[in-house]
Amino acid sequence: MKRLNNIDLLKFICAVLVVFLHMGTPYQQYILPLTRCAVPCFLIISGYFIFNADDAKFQARLKKNIRKIFRVLVWSTLLFAVVKFMFAFKQHDFSFLSLKALVKFVVLNENPFGFHLWYIGAYLYTLLIVLFLERRGWLKCLYWAAPILLMTDLCFGKYSLVLWNMEIPFICVRNFLCVGIPYFAVGMFIKKWRGTLLGIRYLPLLTFGGGEILFSLTSLLENGLLVELGLNATRDHYASSTFLAVSLFLFFLSARQVGQNVLSDLGEKDSLYIYILHPLFIMFFRTVNNRMPALWQDTYLYLSPIIILIATILLSKTLRILHIIK
Repeated sequence: MKRLNNIDLLKFICAVLVVFLHMGTPYQQYILPLTRCAVPCFLIISGYFIFNADDAKFQARLKKNIRKIFRVLVWSTLLFAVVKFMFAFKQHDFSFLSLKALVKFVVLNENPFGFHLWYIGAYLYTLLIVLFLERRGWLKCLYWAAPILLMTDLCFGKYSLVLWNMEIPFICVRNFLCVGIPYFAVGMFIKKWRGTLLGIRYLPLLTFGGGEILFSLTSLLENGLLVELGLNATRDHYASSTFLAVSLFLFFLSARQVGQNVLSDLGEKDSLYIYILHPLFIMFFRTVNNRMPALWQDTYLYLSPIIILIATILLSKTLRILHIIK
């Protein structure tokens, strides 16, 4: 399949959103609801590009990506385990080494060494489950299950305080089951019905104006209402997040394709590594910032996402030059 530079550009945008999501800037609360569509977009993109109507080709792609993501999960977990143990020895805190933490890792993808690595584990589980269903001819079940799983995420996640007057641990829904599988299925569905969807008149305009703008506003509205009512649960996924993610993907898919450029190259080659590696710089600057001049601290407070992003891109490029990553 010919590379879609628009989608590579979207991957880079999603990586940038993840960095902004993890940075405690003074303006974070104003953009936080908008950043929540990044991980769903990544999964939709994966479902779209891996799916193939030919069963043999589809299974081959699934197996190839399973091997790739398994390797990524292993080395990223080992990398952050080393960092975690360094801090543990310094602080004499090894509470993360427990049977409970292991169960959370295996069952709910909650990686004890890196808070963000849940996504890699969830993605791996999703690929394995999709392969299992595909081999048995049960793939259609995913299309029926996806909306149910997304509703489960909302009911027991962001809206748990509204519905049950109690906050359920977010890792119960932020995992392969309620995030990985449904969004991957959405990507497969779009690929399957690509011709029909792209045949919709004015689709780029509809997905931009009626999708991205509308659901960005409703995401902010949801957040504002939940905060005002004191019912804003920790789970980081709004009802509008799904529609915003789908609108973003359909817009970039249907809009006129841009030529290959620096940002699309970053999306193609570095988006995954930006996601995985950026917390290293968050920890580094968090450690050294107190020793830096006041001017730097004030600058970092507002520009930290850009600083972290640039540092991570440079690290990713360096590792590629050294052939440590592909």
